[in-house]
Amino acid sequence: MGSAACWLACSRPEAPAQPAAAAPDEDVPAVMPEETWLKGQLHMHTANSGDSATPAEAALRWYEAHGFDFVVVTDHNFVTAPAHAGRVLVAPGVELTQNVERCEPPPEPGLRCLLHVNALFVAAERAGRFQFPPASSPRRDELFARALQASEELGGVAMLNHPNFHYAADAGLLTALSGSGLRLFELANEAIDSNNAGEAGHPSTEALWDAALTGGARLFAVATDDAHHYDDAPAVTARGETAYTGDRGFVVVHATRDLPAIRAALLAGEFYASTGLLLNSVARADGALTVEAAQAGVTIEFVGAGGEVLRTVAGPRATMTLAEAAGPYLRARVRAADGRRAWTQPIWRE
Repeated sequence: MGSAACWLACSRPEAPAQPAAAAPDEDVPAVMPEETWLKGQLHMHTANSGDSATPAEAALRWYEAHGFDFVVVTDHNFVTAPAHAGRVLVAPGVELTQNVERCEPPPEPGLRCLLHVNALFVAAERAGRFQFPPASSPRRDELFARALQASEELGGVAMLNHPNFHYAADAGLLTALSGSGLRLFELANEAIDSNNAGEAGHPSTEALWDAALTGGARLFAVATDDAHHYDDAPAVTARGETAYTGDRGFVVVHATRDLPAIRAALLAGEFYASTGLLLNSVARADGALTVEAAQAGVTIEFVGAGGEVLRTVAGPRATMTLAEAAGPYLRARVRAADGRRAWTQPIWRE
């Protein structure tokens, strides 16, 4: 991956590709597909989840109104495959929700065994209720592994959700699951109770990522909403309840505007994760990582093995090479003064 170029952007349009000259009898499409910068949501809930009152169509209209290009619907143990007529692309998905009575290692006092994995881009014909068979083991690694297997059987792409929610997964487990095929995990699940920052005795999700990467994992990090409330959010808040709202965490993917291309780009790491900060471009080519933000007043940090900050640049554009880093990978984090962040995917030594 370090030798392949990956350009990502969300505010600078790319010139359309020019078709090559064709032989007289060769069919040439009238318009060549163009890769563009697509804002997407990989974790959201509708009325099919049981803990949201918003029908799928209404939630999709909300995301469309907020500038999203694609949404994967991920209801709890229910494959939702709505036929949306609007502009936003919609992919079926499901949150494979395992809320089990017992798991090993056991949770700390006051916490529970809540192990959640999203299956993204599920086959539409699998729409409807999903049910796990009885678990054969209480071990966390095996419970997560059966969710990865279920995702594959549904035709989906697995994404481990909110590892610090009830501290479901540590760095060792992320590393092991990466060896079993896991490619995506939630670095920034923006639900209020996801505990992304960690606490005493529990590293942040970003520290978990660096520990897993240092241990040899090849994981891509995403940001998500995990939203349950949309136009009804003010009413939920007025009742004194917590509203789980949207447009707080998302991915920006470099792909043509169709779902198979978006799926492939996510699996290739051709995207960045964001809590609201946008980038003009990210270049990952020939062992170098170059980042350009869409605004001034940001700080770009290059991060290597063990989460060490290897270089800090005040300004919207910066570059660093793997040759300047001692460890196996290099990634970038961009910070704005108001707390918004964006994270590139790593590049690795081949």
